[in-house]
Amino acid sequence: MANLQKFRAHESLNADSAAVWDTEAANTVGTNAESVDVSNYHTVHLMTDEDLYFEFTSSSTDALTPANVFYLMGGDTIYSLKVPRGLGETIYLWLERKSSDCTVKMVLS
Repeated sequence: MANLQKFRAHESLNADSAAVWDTEAANTVGTNAESVDVSNYHTVHLMTDEDLYFEFTSSSTDALTPANVFYLMGGDTIYSLKVPRGLGETIYLWLERKSSDCTVKMVLS
């Protein structure tokens, strides 16, 4: 039987908190890759109305690398992406559409 007293209440909560919470204006993402500096944040919460490709890099001049991109399906799902550490001092989130433009709503925390 499991030991229900193994952790205290404050140790067993699985909650994220952040001192900084910035709501970005809705952004239109097109077929040219765009970057957002997310260096000072831990999580990117985003919702896109169309399918979208993304990648985290340390360079502001790179476009998405086809071998390294991830894919988010558009719709009413809110995705929470953890900002990776160890890429460098500055971390960029790159966003790109392969066909028509889409609208992305984003909160940085």
